[in-house]
Amino acid sequence: MTLQVIIIRADGALAETEDVRWRAFAQAFAESDYEWTCDREAFTLTSKLGSSEARMAHYVRSLLRGRPETHDVMLLIRAMHRRASKIFCELLASSRIEPRVGVRDLIVTARAEGLRLALASMLTCRETDKLLDTVLGQRGREVFDLVIADDAAYGDDCQRLYQDARAKIGIDPTHCLVIEACRPGTQAAKDANFPVITTRSAYCRETPAFSAGDTVVVENLTDLIGPDHSRLDPLTAEDRASLLSSLHRLHSGNCKGLADLDWSHSMRVSDILKSKGSAVKTVAANATMRALAQAFRKEAVGAMLVLDAQGKLQGIISERDLARGVDEFGSDLTEMRVSDLMTRSVVTCAPEDSVAIVANVMTQRRIRHLPVVVDGAVVGLISIGDVLKYRLDEVQLEASVLRDVARARR
Repeated sequence: MTLQVIIIRADGALAETEDVRWRAFAQAFAESDYEWTCDREAFTLTSKLGSSEARMAHYVRSLLRGRPETHDVMLLIRAMHRRASKIFCELLASSRIEPRVGVRDLIVTARAEGLRLALASMLTCRETDKLLDTVLGQRGREVFDLVIADDAAYGDDCQRLYQDARAKIGIDPTHCLVIEACRPGTQAAKDANFPVITTRSAYCRETPAFSAGDTVVVENLTDLIGPDHSRLDPLTAEDRASLLSSLHRLHSGNCKGLADLDWSHSMRVSDILKSKGSAVKTVAANATMRALAQAFRKEAVGAMLVLDAQGKLQGIISERDLARGVDEFGSDLTEMRVSDLMTRSVVTCAPEDSVAIVANVMTQRRIRHLPVVVDGAVVGLISIGDVLKYRLDEVQLEASVLRDVARARR
């Protein structure tokens, strides 16, 4: 079983497009004089609805809550979706969109080695062309031997996308390797018998943390190179060769695991919780900001969770929120309630998530605390300080082992 074709998912694995979609929705609602308040995190949650039209329908119905589902409502949904789609395409052409880490290097190396490249896109053909022009330049489409896209887009039908890919590529799917970015796409590719590696998208919360069955999940392609490479450094010719070698090795093993990934992929959130414990500091939603400030000082913590009577997570509030509140509300802040300032759309993690993924989420979302949730119940809270301390302990242990080995060889 030899690797002959690499298939890259356009919207997610080639480049992140979710933020552009969010901005398109915001502009479409603003132009229609609708008050649409939705942050990036909340918008990301609606990705599970599938197609962009389904997401638009969700928001329009939310704005028209209480009104019966009439023909006029459906016409409004379609009109709003058409406008948002047009804006999305325009933004794809005008925005600065970078390829995912390691993707450009993979493309260069694969072409040099004579591998065929295919692009699988859930976007329309026009949107796909705009994305390629922005990410890879005006001749970006020529990089790929085959581009699988549909004029009407595939909506939320990932299964049809990869069935079409299988038919158009024309060889046994076991000779291909799919680079995906989200759970539905990964599952659809596997159902079509493609081996799959998932480079976890920061905008797809349902993507598994590391390995799921016969699928390898990494943060970025460069994580396949090894522990000595920093993702901030440009790839050398040797790094590119190492990346392609890792892909060949994973493909030959049907993507059933990788033993020598970076340290942080073997470390789990549960490892941190075992060390620091699962206790979390909480504050009532109706507590005043003065009481919150006193609690921060007394407990010596930088964030507190807000839970309901059943222990479900309602929100999170941090010292950063408190500082922002001082700037916005001045002396009125002290008597305001925690519920007025807390973040309600909370990004969470699970005990089985890798520390590398958690660190990436914290960096990309610019957040310092992540509640750990299992089946809707909070089981802990980790901070960026916990992540860094755990890594420092690992580095010190590695250094001690290497010193002992060096001494033993003298």
